[in-house]
Formats: sequence, structure tokens, C-alpha cells
Amino acid sequence: MSIEKLNWALVIPTYQREAVLWRCLNFAAQQTLLAKEIIVVDASPTWENTRDKIMQQLAPQYPTITWQYVQAKCASSAAQRNQGIELATADIVFLIDDDSFMYPKCAEEVIKIYAHDVEHQVAGIMPKLEALPPDHQAQTKNKFKKQSFINLKAKLKFVQTTLRAIAKRLIKDDDIFIPYDFSFSQYTLPENLKNLATHPVPMMHGARMTYRRKILTQIRFEEILARYAVNEDNDVCYRASRLGMLLHALNAQICHVQVSEGRLTRFTTTALWGLNQTVLHRLHSSDIERFKKLFVKLLWRRLLTQTIKDILDRRWTLPSTRGIWFVRQHYPTILAKTPAELRHWYPQFQQTLLNQDKLEKNK
Repeated sequence: MSIEKLNWALVIPTYQREAVLWRCLNFAAQQTLLAKEIIVVDASPTWENTRDKIMQQLAPQYPTITWQYVQAKCASSAAQRNQGIELATADIVFLIDDDSFMYPKCAEEVIKIYAHDVEHQVAGIMPKLEALPPDHQAQTKNKFKKQSFINLKAKLKFVQTTLRAIAKRLIKDDDIFIPYDFSFSQYTLPENLKNLATHPVPMMHGARMTYRRKILTQIRFEEILARYAVNEDNDVCYRASRLGMLLHALNAQICHVQVSEGRLTRFTTTALWGLNQTVLHRLHSSDIERFKKLFVKLLWRRLLTQTIKDILDRRWTLPSTRGIWFVRQHYPTILAKTPAELRHWYPQFQQTLLNQDKLEKNK
């Protein structure tokens, strides 16, 4: 069996997170299989300062990699990803968040699977999520004197996580994305991939996606979604799964540390989860009435689970709960509009939410 020789590109959208971006790029540049190109699309007001630092201090250490650091044409992770993909020339495109840290062999393990897929039945591959970053051992040594405090915090976190997991199990089918065709594509792993550590998955996590570039030329991220474009990943994953299988690479490791800087408030993020999904279905769903019935049920389940999570996390203003209730108030307006009307109206509606979010954080 012949094995393809493939190269890969990294595309990262970012917004006001210079410190974590530096770590992300540093891990990505140190891969055992070096990237062909690393492309950063920055929507920050001071993007040039970060660009100069990266291009003058980090990029020269890896001269075989082609580095591009550009200003975002639009402050939207979906639009920024499209902009970066258009600049990429590699066979495989890694689309990770700026707070996702690749373990040294992450790219090599992912590319190995793509290389064995000589018939191109695979559309995308997701690395395995790890709880700790690649340099956690060094960090642990530096913090040895504070270990007792760390252990106590870890125990409290474990109890909190356990309670949240129990709550989620009690409320079954708490899905976050309704498929446009109301079912996920089913694939069987080809014989030439069965000896590799991988298996099919219905969807991929947006902080750790990879695709064949030819897939991304057919499926663009939906640019109607602004800023932190919740559900952009689910939209692209689902449409990509119609063209080929999605896989989970068990030997390719990555850590998503979920840094809060630059993020929206929990209320806004939760509201955009529901509003964006409604918009995406209005644009791509095969049956709007069926979606509406399923979505109403989903909102009631999410209302319950988000309330439980707010309480467990001691968020006494119940931001996630209020976010779901906000969706219940506004989703009928979205479904009543035509796709053309929606593309004109929704960006303005999102901007109103983002302006309110900014005011809330400045209080």
C-alpha cells in the first residue's frame, strides 16, 4: 500500500490574547513533523505589536516554516478562519484555538492517519484532548512549594466536576447541536486504517480540528456569525461529515486550557449558542418546522442543566440560565425571516449583544 507524503498548515484566529498565543505558537512550531506554514489572523486593535514580537523573536527560530501574521478583515473567528484558510497552501489544515497547546507528536500522529487514507475517505481528524499542557511536568516542579494548596484546590475542583457530571447524566440527551438533516453521518473505518489508533466520530471539538484543505475549499465557515462565533465548529463539522468521515486520533495529544481573557461573558456566550444555532438552521436546515419542535425541547433541557451548572459554580446571577431564556424570547424572530433578511439583520442584532456585553464587563 502506498502512503501519501503530506504537509500541514496551522491557522489560528486570535483576539487580544498575546501571552497565550505565544505559548500556542511555540508548541506548534516544535512539532516532530514541522509545519509547512503557520498563519495567524489577529483581530486585536494592537495586532501589529504582537505581530512584530512573534515575527522577530519566535519565527526566526524556525526558518523552514513559512510564517504569516495578518490583520483580520473582520473581528469574527469564523471570518478569521476563512481568511487564514485562503492563505494556506498545505494539504492538511489544523484549525485550533489560540489557547490549544499541541503535544510534540500531535501533528505527526494526525498526518500519519491522513497519509494512510489514500482514497481520501477522511474529511477531518480531531486530536485527543489532554487535561494538562505539554509542559506540565516543568510547571509542577516550579510550583512544588505550593503543592498543598494546589492539592486542596484540585480536590475541590474534582468534587465540583463530579457533581456537574452527575447532574448531566441525570438529564439525558443534553445535546448542543441539532443536525441539519436530523441525523449524523455513519461511517465504517476502512481496512487500511484499522491498525491505527483512531475511530470515527460524528463531530469534532472546535478547539482541535483538522481538515483536508480541499474540504475547506468546498465548505466555508459561516461569516454571518460575529466575534466568538459559537457553533461555527459544529456547522462546519456537520457539513464536512457529508463529504467524508471524521476521526478521533487517539495518539495525537492536545490540551485546551480555555483562557478567559478576551472572551465574552457567560450570558452572551450562552445566548449566542442558541441564537447562532437557530440562524444556522434557518440557512441550512432541511425542515425548519421539525427543527423548531426539537429546538424547543432542547432549550427546556438546557435551561435546567445550565441552571444547575450556574448554582454548582456559584454564579448567583444565573448568567447561563438568563442566556437560555433570552434565546427562548428571540428564536421565533430569527425563524420568521428569510435567509436574505437574516444576513442583513443578524449581524446588527449580534452587535447590540456585543455592545451590552462590553458594558457589563466594564461595570
